[in-house]
Amino acid sequence: MSKMSRTKGQVGEREVALELSRLTGKCIRRRVRNAAGDSDLEGLNGWSIEVKRHRRASRSDLHNWWDQTVRQAQGLRPLLVYRQDRDEWRAVWLAVQKEVSTKQGYEHTLESSLSAWAQLNCEQEQGDG
Repeated sequence: MSKMSRTKGQVGEREVALELSRLTGKCIRRRVRNAAGDSDLEGLNGWSIEVKRHRRASRSDLHNWWDQTVRQAQGLRPLLVYRQDRDEWRAVWLAVQKEVSTKQGYEHTLESSLSAWAQLNCEQEQGDG
């Protein structure tokens, strides 16, 4: 991976961390990785967050990114946040959150704006608490 790609990814992770912090009121920050397979962000309990910023996001890219997100979740709820150049951040998560399984493919997901995901997640947490 080129230095420019790594920098673009790091900037994207910081953007998402800042926006999720604003939307949820939680302290979410970019994870400084010590091991491969960690989620990109930390601070949102119960969620494993993978961030992708790419020039274009094909359906194949989304499937691959989702598979990576689920593998890295390790029992947490997977959340893929991605953005194409000159577009808004999008959130992808499992439609049914009861059981997290590595067998739940992209066809079992929902997609929305990041703000809609945050609103749904915050309402769910308040209802569970």
